[in-house]
Amino acid sequence: MTAYVICFSLIANSSMAAKAASPISVFDWSIAETVLSLEPGSASLGNITAFHTWTGGEYKDANITDIGTQTFPNMELLHHLSPERILLSPSQTRLGQRLNGIAPITILESYPYVSDRSDGFWETLEDFTLEVGTSVNQRTNAEQLVSDTRSHLDTLKSNVGPQPPLLIVQLVTEQYARVYGSNSMFQGVLHKLDLSNAWTEKTNQWGYSMVSIRELFNVEEARLVVLESAFPIGIENNIETSGMWRYLPSVQRSDYVVLPSTFWIAGVHPSALRFAEALVEALEGPDPYPATIH
Repeated sequence: MTAYVICFSLIANSSMAAKAASPISVFDWSIAETVLSLEPGSASLGNITAFHTWTGGEYKDANITDIGTQTFPNMELLHHLSPERILLSPSQTRLGQRLNGIAPITILESYPYVSDRSDGFWETLEDFTLEVGTSVNQRTNAEQLVSDTRSHLDTLKSNVGPQPPLLIVQLVTEQYARVYGSNSMFQGVLHKLDLSNAWTEKTNQWGYSMVSIRELFNVEEARLVVLESAFPIGIENNIETSGMWRYLPSVQRSDYVVLPSTFWIAGVHPSALRFAEALVEALEGPDPYPATIH
């Protein structure tokens, strides 16, 4: 069954809108990735150009139409599309008030990226996938996605050897980086692969801490895992010659890997699997020291 997505450039022409059946509209990429992976009849979504960048072009083969941005959608187009249902995260309640009257709205209460979540992250991720599946009449596909992801991660776990604690970072500037820890998709994958995370400090609702590079010098016995930025600044590809990064213990030891930007940092099962595959390939590659995957 073909999944249809709406792209970034605004389409105001009502005749074009009339041709694009759109039962499901979403305004959050975590929800969008789940909906697309379950192969619904069609879906509409905002900021598609950036979405494709952050998901490694995984969904570029989908037939694409347009509702604009996530926060300021093209309301006229949405009215013409007449979606059967709108799916929102709990933080998008105010947006839901603007969309009221266009279509029935479902707030996905099991949405995993919230600041006050106390349940285990991976369990919440699975609950979320099943809730989305139920909301778009794809419960069976959702159950299959959860089962297939578990099985694939078990296989990957058996393929990765012992590793030191991993420090997962995404460079923002030459001085600052996001470091991913608890409540992140990356931490959830590490747990499933029986790998440990070197970062134990408090994180935000998206599972990362924004830190100065100086703070990373305190984490000496760790292998650095660098996530390429979706908006390349080039530092990660020249880390051995870039400012203070070259002095990090793991860089000094040439004990680091660079992973491609093919997964949304607040992603769900599809992004988690792409991250897990890239990580295991890099860690178990023929060259045990810097392994850069492009």
